[in-house]
Amino acid sequence: MNDSWIKTQNDEEAEKHSTDFWNRHRDELQAGEFWADRIKGLRGEPLKRLKLALDNLPLPASFREAAIATRALIREKRKTKDNYEEELAFLFWLAAINSFCIPYSSLLQEPGYNVIESIPGKKLKNLPFTYDELGYEKLELLNKTDKKWFVEQWGEPREHTTLHEMHINVWRQYETKLKNKRNKHMEEFIDDLKGFSAKAQEEVSEQALSIGHEQANNIQVKGASDKENKKKLLLWFVIGVAILTILIFLRG
Repeated sequence: MNDSWIKTQNDEEAEKHSTDFWNRHRDELQAGEFWADRIKGLRGEPLKRLKLALDNLPLPASFREAAIATRALIREKRKTKDNYEEELAFLFWLAAINSFCIPYSSLLQEPGYNVIESIPGKKLKNLPFTYDELGYEKLELLNKTDKKWFVEQWGEPREHTTLHEMHINVWRQYETKLKNKRNKHMEEFIDDLKGFSAKAQEEVSEQALSIGHEQANNIQVKGASDKENKKKLLLWFVIGVAILTILIFLRG
């Protein structure tokens, strides 16, 4: 498995990472541990906290945890009067990537997370944007202090938007891909169901005819010459034919 989602380079890698990612989380839960619990014990170790958060992208909580760890690194450098522009740029990058996802996909009628998870991390990483174009007001990951730091370092931006709005074409591309994938799986499921149903109907029709013949034979053994038995024989034959006709109609 790739070290993190952000390193996936194509659709196949993104899909494999998603499968491995959720299998890992399932195993961790069964073992009684979860990354969100482990990360709480790393509050005094921002670098380790940041690594664990990045390993769990693109979960919404992992963006928040990564931002918290990055802020801690910035504060440390501010205290020592060291340059922290690299950490500040990384914080802005986190906020930008986080702004690409929306809460809900109307096309899929699913959480927007399912779309961003299907996109190779490298694809998002390479989307072009600048601070001047993206701004900070619409980036939900940021707090007031973050915005103050940005303005101190880079001044006021020209615009304020989100990466989702800036690259809506990429979102729609992958949203449609996922929709087509869902439709294909549904069609395959329906085909399998039809095949199972057809086989079941054949078995039922054979059983119905067998019952009809069995009842007819039983009546004949008791005395087919009897007028009442002849009526019963005719009745069972009609029932058998009716059942078979209904099954053929349903199958068609």
